Amino acid sequence: MKEREAKELVVQAGIELVHSGLIARTWGNVSCRLNQETFVITPSGRDYLSLTPEDIVPVRIADLGYKGSIKPSSEKGIHAEVYRLFPEINFAIHTHQEYASAVSASGLDFMPLSGGTERFFEKILCARYALPGTKSLRKNVAEALRNSTSNAVILKHHGALCYGNDYNSAINTAYDLEKLCRDFIGKPERRNQRKPLGSMQRDNGQPQEGTDERDTYQAQGNPFAFALKQAVLEKKGGFLLFNHDPEVVRYSHLTKPLHPFLDDFAQIIGTRAKVAENDNKSILKGLQHSSAVFIRNCGAVCWGKNERDAEAVSMILRKNCKAYFTATIFGKPKPINGFESALMRLVYLKKYSKLAE
Repeated sequence: MKEREAKELVVQAGIELVHSGLIARTWGNVSCRLNQETFVITPSGRDYLSLTPEDIVPVRIADLGYKGSIKPSSEKGIHAEVYRLFPEINFAIHTHQEYASAVSASGLDFMPLSGGTERFFEKILCARYALPGTKSLRKNVAEALRNSTSNAVILKHHGALCYGNDYNSAINTAYDLEKLCRDFIGKPERRNQRKPLGSMQRDNGQPQEGTDERDTYQAQGNPFAFALKQAVLEKKGGFLLFNHDPEVVRYSHLTKPLHPFLDDFAQIIGTRAKVAENDNKSILKGLQHSSAVFIRNCGAVCWGKNERDAEAVSMILRKNCKAYFTATIFGKPKPINGFESALMRLVYLKKYSKLAE
């Protein structure tokens, strides 16, 4: 394929994936094979909607070498493994899509399939966990790819890698994977393992895990919410919004902090999000070391330098809550360990957040 055509396809795929919700902000990456030696890939830390063909970087499959001042995605290694192992594959997409990410936190080594399709057969493997952008992750993904019978692998606590022989095949693989993961989580036998909303008894008049009482705390028309916003803006600046998504409200009924079950939570929110009582002092204290804080029985507040950043925090919080509750279906939830979470947070603050700006 000609280089210009390949770059244009990568830009087009990034736009489509953003609009579909499978990729957001700078998370994930897209690549296209040029020949048996080279592929082109999205740059590191750049918004997909701002990319032009000139921003897409050619990378050598053999040694990940590249030329020029634009740095390719830090996950170029897992794309190189796809092209190295599968000569017939010409397009690859790495996403942090919501339902595949939830399955990635389940602790399963594979997701079984009830029947085969053109792109999926028997099961979808889950590659062993390693820190993003590392040689260990590349090695673990390569191992899963070698044993895969499907056009996608799930990366534990991270996301998914989807691929196909052309643009349309890879894009459709990502869409189909999300549906398969959503259906897998929502199977009747697994729904029976969860506590449905409203199923728990009250304790001293307070709703417990599983209730959905979002109207107890609303951002608009609530004097307390207004006072909180003013307090946060005076102390931290930036932008504050309130999250009332069902998964987030459900978690707010618990007392324990939410730890990272997904890489992007550790990077963008922090090593934990506390559950605070319904007062400014507790919430402000929680926001000292995290970009999100649950408000007991109500939902959560999400902070960012601007509205767009706060919306990203809100989306990631919802996704991590979904990952946590998915993990509870399959056994004891096991988050990413504390050291790795702290390291990812540090690297993000020092490096990727500046690139995204």
